[in-house]
Amino acid sequence: MQADGQTSSGDDLARLRQLFLFDAVCEAGGIGQAAVRAGRTQPAVSMAISKLEASFGCQLFERGFGGSELTSDGVIVQRRVRRMLDQMERAVLTLIGQSAAHAAKICRRLTDAQVRCHIAIADAGSAAEAALSLDISQPAVHRAARQIEQNVGVSLYRRRVHSVSANAAGSEFARCLRLALYEITQAVDELAYARGQLTGKVSIGVLPLLPPRLVARAIQRLRERYPAARVTVEEGSHAHLLRELRSGGIDFIVGGLREPRLSGSVLESELFADPYVVAVRKGHKLARRKSVVLADLADHDWVMPQHNVPRRAVIDSIFAQLPVKPPLVLETSSLAMMLAMLMESDCLTLLSRAQIRDAYPGRELVALNLELPGASRAVGYTVRADWLGTAVQQTFVEMLCAEGAMEPETES
Repeated sequence: MQADGQTSSGDDLARLRQLFLFDAVCEAGGIGQAAVRAGRTQPAVSMAISKLEASFGCQLFERGFGGSELTSDGVIVQRRVRRMLDQMERAVLTLIGQSAAHAAKICRRLTDAQVRCHIAIADAGSAAEAALSLDISQPAVHRAARQIEQNVGVSLYRRRVHSVSANAAGSEFARCLRLALYEITQAVDELAYARGQLTGKVSIGVLPLLPPRLVARAIQRLRERYPAARVTVEEGSHAHLLRELRSGGIDFIVGGLREPRLSGSVLESELFADPYVVAVRKGHKLARRKSVVLADLADHDWVMPQHNVPRRAVIDSIFAQLPVKPPLVLETSSLAMMLAMLMESDCLTLLSRAQIRDAYPGRELVALNLELPGASRAVGYTVRADWLGTAVQQTFVEMLCAEGAMEPETES
C-alpha cells in the first residue's frame, strides 16, 4: 500500500484477504480463534496480520496469553474495515437476494484481482480497455471476470463476439466495491493524522453556478490549520458529480441544491439563499431601468443552459408567461461561453445573484430589478448519507459552513 493510500497495482487493494482475516481476529478476540473460524492455520493468520501491519506501518494488536487486543491504531483500522465489509456485503446481498450470512461468505471469497479487474472493466467500458489500464493481459482480466461472476452467482457482464463490458448490475456492483475500498484510503489518512501528520485529502465537486470565492475561502482557512492537506476541486454537471460522490470519487458536492431536495443515499445541507436573477451586461438598455416587468424580457435575445438543469426549468417557466417566446441565440452547457455572450452582446440569461457578485466584482454584469416567480435557490453541500469523514474533511465542512454564514444577504 502506498503512503497516501492510493491504489496503483495488484497488491495495493490493502490485500482483501488480510483485511478479512483482520476482521476475523477482531470478532474472535484472538488469532487462534480466528484461524479456527476461518479454516486457516494459526501461523497463516499471524503472517497475514503481520503483513497488514507492515502495509499500514503500525501495530494493530497487542498480543497476549488472553488473546489480541486492538491498539489505538487498530481501532481506527477496524472501524474502516467494518464499514468496508458492510458496503461489500450489502452490495452482494442486493445482487443475490438471499441471506446476509450467505452474502458475507461470498464477500470473503473475493480476491484483489477479481475486485480490481471488475472495477476496471466497469470504468474502462470493456475488458480490453481494462487490461490496458491495469497493464495486464486480457486473459488475466477475463479470468478474474469469470471468477467474480462464479463467486456471486449472478451475471455481471454483457458478452459480445469481440468484447466484454459490465451490465447494469455489474456497474452498480463496481460502484459499491469502489466505495468500499474508499474506506481503506480513509483509514490511511486517519492513521497519519493520529501520528501527528496533519495531512489528508479533501476532494470537492463544484457546480457551475457556485460562487467560486466561497470554496476558495474555505480551502484557505483549511490550509491555515492543515498546511499539508491535499485539496482537489472538480467542476462538472450535477449528474456527473453525483455519480462521483456515490462511488467515493469525491467527498462533497458544493453548489445549488436541488428542488425537491435529494434524499436516500445522499444528504443535502443548506448554507445560504442565492436566488436566480436575469443578468445582462452593464451597458444593456434594460440595466438602466429602475424597474423591469416580465413582458420586457420577450424583446431580447437569450442564451440558455441545456435541458435538465434547474436554471433551464426556471427560464422555461418564465417564457411560458410571456406573450411571445424570445429568440434563442445560444444553448450551451458552458458557463464561460454563456458569460462571454452576455459581455459581447445584448443577450439575457439567468444566473445566481452571488455568482454575478463574486465572479464580476467590477459589475461588468448586473442583475435586472425584476421579481421572478419560482426563482428561489439555495447554495449548500451534499455528502453521502453514510459518509464518515476524516478530521481534515470534517474541518473543511466546518470552514465551509462558517464562510456560508458570512455570505451577505442575496435576496432582492
